[in-house]
Amino acid sequence: MSDLQQIARSTAPIVLHDELAAFLGFTPHLSYTLEDAGKFAGHLCPTVATAFEMARRALLELWADQTPERGHIKVDIASQPDSFANGPLAQVIGFVTGAAGVTGFKGIAGRFNRQNLLHFDANLTPFGSVTFTRTDTGAAVRISALGERIPGEPDMAPNMRAALSGDAEALLRFQAAWARRVKFVVEHPEQILDVQHLNPTGSRS
Repeated sequence: MSDLQQIARSTAPIVLHDELAAFLGFTPHLSYTLEDAGKFAGHLCPTVATAFEMARRALLELWADQTPERGHIKVDIASQPDSFANGPLAQVIGFVTGAAGVTGFKGIAGRFNRQNLLHFDANLTPFGSVTFTRTDTGAAVRISALGERIPGEPDMAPNMRAALSGDAEALLRFQAAWARRVKFVVEHPEQILDVQHLNPTGSRS
């Protein structure tokens, strides 16, 4: 097992109640792991790990000691969907929370809707922040990821270039450095996530 696989499998899952899954007789609770997020994205990187931890923190802030309700979260990203890695970040957040854009499930008889719960808006600030809003109460938190606080790996870029040229030893060094950055995100999310509670008007409370 690689270092990155070990990190993915040892990170605590996110557990949510899903009323649609319960109604259809699938399961009342869904558990998402970092490994699931990596499979969904097709890779595991600091951005995927950050999105996963942003979702975890938002759900904790909005539901406290209660089980969060998947499908009852609206997500607004302060960005264009193709700016930097904000699109992939939003996809992972939507995967966990159930929030979707125009392709989302429309619901059944006015219930269980997931469509149009995920939006991009480049006019929102600060850039790249994500606002999570409970659709039942209107409670909201805005979370910004401070990726610059992830410790750098000075040799990662040259090792990546060498690995792309076929250097097997450089590939191992690059993968180890990559895994360390992901590990920092999941072990120290409080150091890279800025959390602000918002009142119903969207301003800080």
